[in-house]
Amino acid sequence: MILSYFKKSVQGDSMKPVIDIHEHIFRGRDIPLKGYLYSRKYTGFLNFVARFLRLLSAIARCIRRTQKNGKRGLLCRVLIWLACRFLGSGYRIWADILSLPDISDVMDELDKTCKADKVDLYVPLMIDYEYWFKNTVDEPIDHQIDEIYRSIVLERKGKVHPFVAFDPARELAYRKRMPGPEGSREKYSSLEMVKDAIENKGFIGVKLYPAIGYRPAGNSAVDKQRRKLFRKIKMERYSVFTGDEIDGVLDDLYRYCVKEQVPITTHCVSGGIEAYPDASYDFGSPVFWQPVLRKYPSLHVNLAHFGWTGKERYIKPDHDGNKPWVKEICDMITMHRYLYTDAAHHGVTDPKPRKEFLNDYPIMFADHGEVIKKKLMYGIDWHVFSKEKNYTQFKPEYIRLWKELGLYSDDELGLFLGGNAMEFL
Repeated sequence: MILSYFKKSVQGDSMKPVIDIHEHIFRGRDIPLKGYLYSRKYTGFLNFVARFLRLLSAIARCIRRTQKNGKRGLLCRVLIWLACRFLGSGYRIWADILSLPDISDVMDELDKTCKADKVDLYVPLMIDYEYWFKNTVDEPIDHQIDEIYRSIVLERKGKVHPFVAFDPARELAYRKRMPGPEGSREKYSSLEMVKDAIENKGFIGVKLYPAIGYRPAGNSAVDKQRRKLFRKIKMERYSVFTGDEIDGVLDDLYRYCVKEQVPITTHCVSGGIEAYPDASYDFGSPVFWQPVLRKYPSLHVNLAHFGWTGKERYIKPDHDGNKPWVKEICDMITMHRYLYTDAAHHGVTDPKPRKEFLNDYPIMFADHGEVIKKKLMYGIDWHVFSKEKNYTQFKPEYIRLWKELGLYSDDELGLFLGGNAMEFL
């Protein structure tokens, strides 16, 4: 396998490898951008500006127009400036990245951002949201895979090996010979694209994103929510997909991943991109992975983000008063040998959320310290994290956090920065 060459190249090296297990290099043209922006949570006056004044729609048009024309016109510059006034200055950086025309330009920006971090291996995570939001993408998913392979994987010569996206809705549409979101018959099997990317194009894993409308297993329990979602986005034809059918195509994926030793990273935090507000609680909870892990005990899975948000901390119950996701994940990574988690998008660069980590980690380590040291992986969540304060300082700030708390020895810090990822991959 491809990764074996990377592992051999760092064996015996006095410097332990640094692996960023979680970043993104998609452009605005690669996703249903308007739906993507509207899926994010905005509160108070910000919600009024974003939704009722239709600022998000204008931003989406500006980003797509910039990619098409190669430059941003006066009106678009004004709209982006206005958006940043309300959403925060970091959104300008994010909009600029999403507006880049070539995927290689996005990768160059990642390299520039993380140059001081001396990363040995980047693992970008592809996403496939096309079936779950109103507008379609400009760049078909098969073209995205090919472009990443030719412009990134081949050109970077072992420095970048991505995870390919899998979407059960696309797979079912293909099997049923149904139209895709743009109206013509779905030509691509999501599972076959996964196999081709893994076996022929240098991809080394699979990315799942349940919060957009499906569970990792047991989907008959949320048939009602999913059908309502498809009606809302005017894609009623996909309401015929049953929970059992979705479970079936996911099982096909899991069997392939077990057979070929392919790891899976899944979005696992109550936020980010959701089918609707708080959809993560219907589809994305870590507990929904329990039946999968029992059925496929050798499956390697990363519950990304550690489930950590301001309302889902280790010491706080979740929004329904249940066990917080962080605590649930701690119990699960203790129970399942090949289950991991990552630190992506943790707010350690912002003084306010950083205090929460300073407060919670010592308590967490008192309960689960040894397993966390072996299962928590380094990852930034770039470029999504680029809108946060001091985003370029993620790695040094996380290291400073660990040293301030005294929870990691130097050798154990090497596990966090790359050693655990080597085992996961």
